[in-house]
Amino acid sequence: MNRFRDERLLVRTAVMLCLALLITTFPAVSSPQGTGEHTITNYEILEKIAGETLDELAVNMPSIARETVVLIRKEGGIGSGIDKVFENELVRKMTGAGLRIASKSADLDQTKTSEYIFSYQIITYYVKYPDIGRSYWVGAKEVDRLAEVGIFAKLIDSSTGEIVWVGEAQKKYEDRIAYSLLDRVEDPDRDFTVPVRDEIKWSRFVEPVVVTGIVVGLVYLFFSNQDSN
Repeated sequence: MNRFRDERLLVRTAVMLCLALLITTFPAVSSPQGTGEHTITNYEILEKIAGETLDELAVNMPSIARETVVLIRKEGGIGSGIDKVFENELVRKMTGAGLRIASKSADLDQTKTSEYIFSYQIITYYVKYPDIGRSYWVGAKEVDRLAEVGIFAKLIDSSTGEIVWVGEAQKKYEDRIAYSLLDRVEDPDRDFTVPVRDEIKWSRFVEPVVVTGIVVGLVYLFFSNQDSN
């Protein structure tokens, strides 16, 4: 009598454990969900780290009086699209500081009126996904994001050609977001905001096998319990 009671208790316990595992497996099988209401986009991340880099350079650079004409000169970059993000942020920061900006593509006579040349080189500038996976096997798929920018800059006296200041700055941004939010943070019209998704989709093969195994186990335990009764 006690033996049958113990067997029935064991079977019920096993059934409960299988049900719990089955329930926790559903989020892994289904697509991860997320609101994304406050998730920063990849483009905004690039703007953010560019602005932080320029702030650091400005702190260390000699003070320039307002209304001073500064010629911007890019000496090297990564790509025309992503370089434009940095250039726009540079112009915004400089005009916000009260400086008058002269473009490199402007007439050469304009260089004669500029007091300084701000020369810069974009050493590194990107956003990528170092890791795509799950924190736990039964959890929703997540993505690690990493963005980085590195700048080398010089401030040159236009009248003498003297380099009055040299500086460099580097900034990073890291976070982890739900895989389901990637379509919201990427912009297909800007390829530099769409990093390569380097992932091995083992879940397509493993998860169906596990779910099938759980169901088979439940059926077996059910009939075993009936036989015991």
